[in-house]
Amino acid sequence: MYESAVGLLRDSKGDFFDIYKEASYVRVLQAKNGQIEDVKVGFEEGVGVRLVRGLSVLYSSSTDTDEESVYRMARFITDIANPKEGRFDVSASGIKSIEMWGGYKPEFERITEIYDDFCSVAYKKDQIKQVSLTFSDRKKEIEIINEKGELLKEERIYTVLFFEITAREGQITQSIRRPFGVLGGFDYFDGWDFKRIAEEETEKLLNLLKAPPLKAQKMTVVLSSQAGGTMIHEAVGHGLEADLVYENLSVYKDKLGQKVANDKITVVDDATRPKMRGSFYYDDEGERAQNTVLIENGVLKNYMFDKMYAKLADRESTGNSRRESYRFAPIVRMSNTYILPGKDDPEDIIASVDYGLLVKRMGGGQVNPTTGDFVFEVAEGYLIEQGKVGHMVRGATLIGNGPKVLNEIDMVGNDFGVEVGTCGKSNQGVPVSDGEPTLRIPSIMVGGSSL
Repeated sequence: MYESAVGLLRDSKGDFFDIYKEASYVRVLQAKNGQIEDVKVGFEEGVGVRLVRGLSVLYSSSTDTDEESVYRMARFITDIANPKEGRFDVSASGIKSIEMWGGYKPEFERITEIYDDFCSVAYKKDQIKQVSLTFSDRKKEIEIINEKGELLKEERIYTVLFFEITAREGQITQSIRRPFGVLGGFDYFDGWDFKRIAEEETEKLLNLLKAPPLKAQKMTVVLSSQAGGTMIHEAVGHGLEADLVYENLSVYKDKLGQKVANDKITVVDDATRPKMRGSFYYDDEGERAQNTVLIENGVLKNYMFDKMYAKLADRESTGNSRRESYRFAPIVRMSNTYILPGKDDPEDIIASVDYGLLVKRMGGGQVNPTTGDFVFEVAEGYLIEQGKVGHMVRGATLIGNGPKVLNEIDMVGNDFGVEVGTCGKSNQGVPVSDGEPTLRIPSIMVGGSSL
């Protein structure tokens, strides 16, 4: 496949190259106001050609995947890499229209039933003003040709269910959001009791409406395993991506072999775990997925590498090169990033806190990877008093520094929980998971009401 283009790229004196072909089948269903409002079904096919020399990346993509088109793209970028007399052939960027996935007839009956279950529960309460659901699945059929002459093939199916319930009472409006996702088909959700989930989420939302605001203060914080690993992903994970490290944008630069966390902390990025949203067999430049130990017993052991930065650092790729689609050149990205479980009982962790905050769900936030400073919203939090979980609070935020928090965590639970999401970087979004056991932070600034 694409032998003429491969020949051009092989003779181009680059460090390496790849041809990435992708066919993507997409279904999206959106529901709100008690009814299905939008259904989309689509198909897109395209190919990207990449040539890397040092830290220079030449990339061209097109929806025209035939042999001649790919050859023109290869010639275009190799002419730029090795200038000769005459003009470049800019016709390589020709586009053909996206076709619909002919003959595809999605069966949305089960998804409609799930949405009806949520509505039947939530809308019984006068305070509930909106129940929305988004379902999407995307099947990617991927073929990669690399500079070794290997042809690698993989099929990935990403399935997501996302719920949002909004309530209002007086002047207070609150929302609860729940994403569920898997690397696999919709049958992953077979047997799930969505009516029970709706009941639990509605009750939490009504409690949140009545919850008092939390006064800003320093306090002990327990991060439940139910909260997922948002903090690890954002405040630590990005700082361990090799491109940010070697562009002097990471607080972890030049710290390999040094202690960067409490010795109870081990952090991994593992793309090999079955069904986890960030998993794959090959990364998007054709390297095998790996389970990479980043921090082991508090010591920084490795960064996440693609082939380009691995060559720069004289190390091996960790299989962390990912792209949103054929339209983008791959970059260093996380997959499934999490803290490994420890030995502490989660109930003992909570019982050890005289006064603090239990975080059961994280919200959005901001992180500076150069310093590790972060601010995260607490979507679901409860006051802890005398070792007992008390009432819900609202308006709390966690304000701190990732490396500092990793060093100060002093209890690590023997449980484990995962959250799913889409990670944005360099205008690309890729599926990820992040997770953690229950963790205790002895003291951290918790933002909230100034009253």
